[in-house]
Amino acid sequence: MPEQKSRMTRRTVLGAGMAGAAGLALGIRPGRALAAGSGKTLSLIVFGPTQQALEWLKNTALAEFTKQTGYEIEVRPSNWGSGFQKLLTAVASGTLADVTMLGQVMTPALMSRGAFLPIDDRLAKWDDTKKFYPAMLKDGTYDGKSYALPIYADVRTSVYRSDILQKAGVGPDALPKNWDDFKAVARKLSTKNGGPLETPFFSNQDNSVGLMQTFSMMLYQAGGSYFDESGKAQLSNDAGVRALDYLVSFYKEGLANPNVVYQGTGPRPLVLGTSAMTYNSVTVQQNAVEYKPDVEKYILAGPPLAADPGGKPSTIAWINKFAISARTKDPDGAWALLSYLTSRDISGKFAEIWGGLPARTDLSGAAYLKKVSPGFVEATQYAGALPTSPNLLQIQQQVNIAMQSATRQSGPSKQILQELDKKIDQINGK
Repeated sequence: MPEQKSRMTRRTVLGAGMAGAAGLALGIRPGRALAAGSGKTLSLIVFGPTQQALEWLKNTALAEFTKQTGYEIEVRPSNWGSGFQKLLTAVASGTLADVTMLGQVMTPALMSRGAFLPIDDRLAKWDDTKKFYPAMLKDGTYDGKSYALPIYADVRTSVYRSDILQKAGVGPDALPKNWDDFKAVARKLSTKNGGPLETPFFSNQDNSVGLMQTFSMMLYQAGGSYFDESGKAQLSNDAGVRALDYLVSFYKEGLANPNVVYQGTGPRPLVLGTSAMTYNSVTVQQNAVEYKPDVEKYILAGPPLAADPGGKPSTIAWINKFAISARTKDPDGAWALLSYLTSRDISGKFAEIWGGLPARTDLSGAAYLKKVSPGFVEATQYAGALPTSPNLLQIQQQVNIAMQSATRQSGPSKQILQELDKKIDQINGK
């Protein structure tokens, strides 16, 4: 999914013990309210919260913020599905909340409309700025200016069913590190070669943009990118063709099936055991907890792959963020809220409850991550982000359509990507 859905898993424990420390993250002495904030109100939009998440946010995190600053916070919860349209409407009508949560696709589209306040001057004076993963911090920029701070991320990497891999003689200490090794494991698992599975690799076909996400990771691993320096699409260059050829090769060799589509509910193919390899995130582990708890211990995150032996591993993170409305009447108060939400203790708890990985390097050892397969956390250091194009929503849909066609072997990769480049340039007016 472009934005990670909130999920309260059986592993999630809501705690209130960190409230005092969270308040101190503001640099405000306990019991002293900011004179400017006393009696004032700020509004906050959050997407995808469960009822438990809202209770923590209101009764613990924001209650402490109110205690420390005097600001009362009006929380406006929403679901991800209708979120983008709600934000577009709010921007047009001038009713955007003082601080707004954003998903990957929403961010560049709204930044390009002048919806948010630049925060470069504040970031330059804030000690915590250097404590975010650089790629995630960069994802909150547009046209050379910073507008948003990351709160948590859906980091992708190679994911396996360790119990099924062992049937093919692959142990947890021998996980693939490059494309050739990954394909070799898929072949060992195939029934064609005496393995246990008809389709070992699941490339995330779903009713959203799962195939686009898988291709994008392979594109980055091949050293490619979506656009050249002039902003024109370049998926049909050598790196893009190599990435698509690699993706399609799983289907040509019968190691993946274009008719296997995850419908968005129920156990995923990896959790079901109908596949044993995929490119995905901690959401696979969460899916196991929700639908087949006995399988969770077998969900194993491996290192992000490199295209070549000895090459640089690479992957992608879908990064959710917070930004300040350009029309806020209280930019100082809004910054106080934004910096509080993205402070170490609060953002760590936020990531845990919303079901993602921390965006800060000083949270790599967070207690809740002990229940997460370590490979997911380790992959964070290799994670980049999709380009901050204001038309990313339309672009990713076109890419996904092209990938669906490619996996059914409808034509040469070069031709499919050349046609895709033309469509993307049309969307971008190039």
